[in-house]
Amino acid sequence: MADASHAPNVRSAAAQMHGAERLYRDLFDRAPLPLLVLTPECRIVNANDAYLAATGRRRDTLAGLDMFAAFPDSPHDPQADGVRNLCTSFERVLRTGRRDGMPLQRYDILPEGGCWEVRYWHPANWAALDESGSVLALVHHVTDVTATVLKPRAPTTTLRPEPAADDLLARADAVIRTAKRLQAQTQRDLLNTRRQVRALLGR
Repeated sequence: MADASHAPNVRSAAAQMHGAERLYRDLFDRAPLPLLVLTPECRIVNANDAYLAATGRRRDTLAGLDMFAAFPDSPHDPQADGVRNLCTSFERVLRTGRRDGMPLQRYDILPEGGCWEVRYWHPANWAALDESGSVLALVHHVTDVTATVLKPRAPTTTLRPEPAADDLLARADAVIRTAKRLQAQTQRDLLNTRRQVRALLGR
């Protein structure tokens, strides 16, 4: 009799747990932030819709893959360092258990059935911990900033300030005085030249 009386409570708790799990999965899948969940060994567990859209990949082809096999460095970029830097960040998270925000990172991607694309990201990584502080999973979040980084910059031109009215008048007055001096000097030179010519001709 006692076991039967507790059966509804057991079913109710199980239903609540199932409902909470469905809610969690729905929130994760629909979150606007691109999120990737990995094992502590960096194998992909799940990716939400935003992450799949940002990388051009499918959930079924990513699940179970090693992170760096799924997203290797681009062979077209001889200076590619995305794998090395991301691996170093994961190691810091595993060692400290704390969130690790990475600086701007170029990490090109190869979408499903497409060609390599240049991408720039702001990545952040953190750990999901159990009650004892052990790492259960790694969470990888990225913000795609490619459009901002590659946005063409308008050429900069140095604009000279407009001169004040008093300054313009002073410049004009100086030009006029200079012109008058040149005119007077020219007239004097012409008179001297005429005198010299007359003296030579004996007039």
